[in-house]
Amino acid sequence: MSWDVFIMRFPPEVEAIDEVPEDWDPPSLSTGRSVRSLLAGVLPGIEYSEGGWGDFEGPGFSISSPVNAADDAPVTRVALFVRGDSEAAAHAALAVADALKARAFDAGAGDFLTLDAARSAVQSWRAYRDRVLDRRKT
Repeated sequence: MSWDVFIMRFPPEVEAIDEVPEDWDPPSLSTGRSVRSLLAGVLPGIEYSEGGWGDFEGPGFSISSPVNAADDAPVTRVALFVRGDSEAAAHAALAVADALKARAFDAGAGDFLTLDAARSAVQSWRAYRDRVLDRRKT
């Protein structure tokens, strides 16, 4: 089970995800090669498989991110699948968004991830995960 964060260059005037126009087409973040390089700079030690999945181990969390676009192909979004419950994971996601000059969308909360919301985002994710796992035990 993962906490999913999506990085895109959302329209700057949008304050909530439901304000994104239905016909909006996200602009490119960069090329596959450049995005993988930026992720390696922000997430030191990230390892990429042949299929383009990047795996990173942080303190108390891990991130998997498929960046399988060809080296020169445009990349419009980066997905971060976070496991673990360290607040450092939220800060890592925000650092990725910052490096890509983009914004992070917290799929669990249904809202943009911000520095002010980092702690509560992780706490919400932890509570959700624990509820789901508790239900599976019964």
